[in-house]
Amino acid sequence: MVQARKITIKEFRGIRNLSIDFNGKNFAICGHNGTGKSGVVDALEFALTGNISRLSGKGTRVVSLKDHAPHVDSRNNPEKAEVTLEIYIPSIKKIATIVRNVKSPSSPIIAPDDLDIKKILDQVSIHPEFVLSRREIIKYVVTTPGERAEEVQALLRLSEIEDLRQILNKVANSCSKEIAPLERERDSSKIRLISALEVVDFNQKNILEVVNRRRDTLGLSPLASLTTRTSLKDGLSVVASSNQFVFSKTTALKDIARLNILISYIKSKEARDICADIEKDLLSIENNSDVLKHLTRENFLRSALLLINDDFCPVCDTELSLENLKKIVEAKLKTFEEVKSKRTAIEIKLSPLLSILDELRSLLLTVANYGTQVFPVIDTGRLRDHYKIINDRIIKIEAFIPVADTIKEIKEFSKFSNGVEIVVNSLEVFIGKLPSLTEKDNAREYLTICQERFSAFNSNSAKLAQAKSRASLSSKVYEIYSNKSTEILDNIYKEVESNFSELYRIINSHDEGEFTAQLIPSTGKLGFDVNFYGRGFFPPGAYHSEGHQDSMGLCLYLALMNHLLGNGFTLAVLDDVLMSVDSGHRREVCNLLKSKFPNTQFILTTHDRVWLTHMSTVGLISQGSSLHFRDWNVDSGPADWNKVDVWQKIYDDLDKDEVKSAAATLRDYLEFISTELCHRLRAKVEFRGDAQFQLGDLLPSAMSCFKELLIRGESIATSWKKTEEAEKIRKIKDNFNLLVTASYLEQWQINKAIHCNEWANFTKRDFIPVVDAFKSLVNFLFCNDCNGLPEVVPNRGEREVLKCNCGSMNINLKK
Repeated sequence: MVQARKITIKEFRGIRNLSIDFNGKNFAICGHNGTGKSGVVDALEFALTGNISRLSGKGTRVVSLKDHAPHVDSRNNPEKAEVTLEIYIPSIKKIATIVRNVKSPSSPIIAPDDLDIKKILDQVSIHPEFVLSRREIIKYVVTTPGERAEEVQALLRLSEIEDLRQILNKVANSCSKEIAPLERERDSSKIRLISALEVVDFNQKNILEVVNRRRDTLGLSPLASLTTRTSLKDGLSVVASSNQFVFSKTTALKDIARLNILISYIKSKEARDICADIEKDLLSIENNSDVLKHLTRENFLRSALLLINDDFCPVCDTELSLENLKKIVEAKLKTFEEVKSKRTAIEIKLSPLLSILDELRSLLLTVANYGTQVFPVIDTGRLRDHYKIINDRIIKIEAFIPVADTIKEIKEFSKFSNGVEIVVNSLEVFIGKLPSLTEKDNAREYLTICQERFSAFNSNSAKLAQAKSRASLSSKVYEIYSNKSTEILDNIYKEVESNFSELYRIINSHDEGEFTAQLIPSTGKLGFDVNFYGRGFFPPGAYHSEGHQDSMGLCLYLALMNHLLGNGFTLAVLDDVLMSVDSGHRREVCNLLKSKFPNTQFILTTHDRVWLTHMSTVGLISQGSSLHFRDWNVDSGPADWNKVDVWQKIYDDLDKDEVKSAAATLRDYLEFISTELCHRLRAKVEFRGDAQFQLGDLLPSAMSCFKELLIRGESIATSWKKTEEAEKIRKIKDNFNLLVTASYLEQWQINKAIHCNEWANFTKRDFIPVVDAFKSLVNFLFCNDCNGLPEVVPNRGEREVLKCNCGSMNINLKK
């Protein structure tokens, strides 16, 4: 996508003012922890995306981009915190500049303001994965399958697949939940229909038999079959009725009898014991504040998840990345799984009670209507009032939340409003005394009531069938989508798995040349097992060392980015991700990055100088493509090992009589220069297994090697009869010898540890000559034209040339 050319950072994070020329090449930044390396990484990410990953996500609730991206001294002036980044876009071969400040991070100034440039930068902004830190790399390896699936799918921009799967699952669950209450309504209407029909076995044959018997009494033609459209009283409207009431006495008494049975059961010890057991379960939830909180927030969070469609919280409009918002909500929803199982268990116990309440509700209204249909009218207001109570009770129990309301309704389950039973008994007595109807009137009322209840049963059955059809369809859609998406993801993971295994084998070819891995996708999860020396497949954290796990994380990241971007994978910022890779694999890692990703610009940070050396030796970074921070302070930010800057600091310390500080800086700087020279000149240094070389080990060896190379160069120039060249080298050698003598460096050959350790005890007057001498010596080593240190070519095998970057020094070493 893009490559970094130059960056200027002002008042941003721990940096006051810093410019770096990446030149579109691999670049390394080295320095101790706390010297400002990650500030450069943050600036790169901010310039390209308007965000900083380490200030967002898990564990960052108390920090934010707006408040903490500016330098601490500019925290009240976020507009001063600004990053200017010059980039090169390979795909369109254009150079562009991005200027972005913290006050308005989403409104960068882009020049030129071309549509094709803005389009590519929009793509870059949604791929912050080009920055990878040590804390992030392990999330691909040692983590749970669910979290790994989220991270990998987010990186591959496949999170929408999981989002849609969750939506379809929610729809399927919602449709399934419709079935239970509709089944209760259907069953309740069936019971009332059976009661009216006066049949034992509810089947078409029996129904037609009892219905046709009444139709025959009324002189109506028999029904040949029974369908949902059949009218049991077809033709009845033309027959006059002599009945002064609009209901069947027999049916009414049956309904009242059934109502009394329900009332008796509800008041029974059996029902009270069931309610007590459910109440106990509900109280265990109510007394657990965490469980209760989860129950009350689950529906809200699921709704919020569907409403998230931009980088703002749908509730409070807080600015937060879309991806992070979804992660936060989904993480909270995961904690509801255990709570959900408890709720389901209780709902299963509640189901029979709800069925009883459904039937009771229906009968209360039916029996109450009988009171209005007799003369004189019987007041059944109490039945209607209790109907409303039961209706509210059903709604609250089905809702489950708040749990306190459900508990209250369960406690009230066995109670009836005052006077309900009295009204029911009065109505039963009154209806029982009504005169018996003629056979025809009985038949007429029978067909009328049966038709009413038959229609209600058919209607409820149709609603239930539709609900089951929706549930079945939504479940099938969810199943097909899950299977198909898993199949597609499986193919993607197989490709990534193969690439990952290949990359890891390159790094560990000497001992794991047969290494293979398995990425195992399943619904919402991604398993990851690796082969351990042919003993089987295990999680990476089972047997592999931390260093191997880190290299796995790097290889998996590279394989994923390669799949995602292909040729567009042109920039990767690796922030201390290589630190736990053991020394035996460092060269292989550098070779891997160089050989397998030649079109990718790697910007790497490390606090280990040995890593920097490996990068340079292998050719992952070229000369001049590194920055070495020596220290950091809050007032000036990071300071690199720039010779002018260092000498100024030393002299400033001496002006303040701070000899100890000046001596420490000089020692650190000479150690840095000596390390560079030993590496460039291929000087011989006494081996140390811990690689902790001190100044006394490095500086004398570097100076001796340089002197030997000059002597050899002079001799070889003479052998080639190049008198002028030999004379030029001799003058360099003589001047160098004078500077070495002035620094007393030759005495270090006798006692390497004495001089630099005694510096801190010098007075200002004693130490100034030491500083002057070493400044002259060091400056002499740098080329006046290219400001580079001398280097032996090649870096292995027989030495052929001693040269600087620009060639101003070019001494032949080949006989």
